[in-house]
Amino acid sequence: MYRSREWILDRIRQDRRNNPQLPVHVLAARNRVSQATVAAALSLPEPARVKERPRSVLDPVKAPIDLMLLEEQTRRPEHRYTIKVILERLKTEHGFTCASYSTVRDHVRARRIQLTQGSALQTKS
Repeated sequence: MYRSREWILDRIRQDRRNNPQLPVHVLAARNRVSQATVAAALSLPEPARVKERPRSVLDPVKAPIDLMLLEEQTRRPEHRYTIKVILERLKTEHGFTCASYSTVRDHVRARRIQLTQGSALQTKS
């Protein structure tokens, strides 16, 4: 099994953080590397951690959008809400103006597919 150098060095540093008294030869044996590699891993600076991905702009209004989409499932297909109508309802009912048309469009497109697949699974049962 291939293990990248970064992964091995990170494991060595993690072992040292968990138990600072472990000698270098034990860390080397545990990670199946040479003592020189362990020494190099401990002497190198910690790499910068990857920042978490920011949350979606739509998080505060995902539930109201889902309610609109569930409501429209009882209507005929030609009476579905347009993205423009959804944006206007979010603005008037929830005071939400942070998202662009394309952001709402992409979310609604994905949720419509998920909701129709979910209802198709429920009708088969």
